[in-house]
Amino acid sequence: MHSTTDPSSPDHDRRADQRLPAQLRARVIDHDRVVDAQTLDISAGGALLLGPDFPSGSHVRIEIELAELGWHSVDAEVVRREESQTGGDGQWAARFAQIATDGGRDAIRAFFDARVDAATRTAA
Repeated sequence: MHSTTDPSSPDHDRRADQRLPAQLRARVIDHDRVVDAQTLDISAGGALLLGPDFPSGSHVRIEIELAELGWHSVDAEVVRREESQTGGDGQWAARFAQIATDGGRDAIRAFFDARVDAATRTAA
């Protein structure tokens, strides 16, 4: 039997943070290039984005519209890219920087926590 903390275990989930499905407007910025995108899911530590022709850089800035909290930005590292095989939008996974500028990571955590709390109350 494998422990879930064992990285070789098929049950191991490499994500440290719970993910929440969320379709939010976003922008990916690499130097002076800006690409419109949409989140598919989000956590306190990262996001999965959908969009056309993402920048090729490994470190970018992501701006996300967090509903009533407005637009917030966070520096991020690209951890996975999946190009569309049909010419449509591709998927792009990002890990938020530990030290985010302008309170972006704190705002994302507050947004995420509020949604998880609301879902927990609804399920109870």
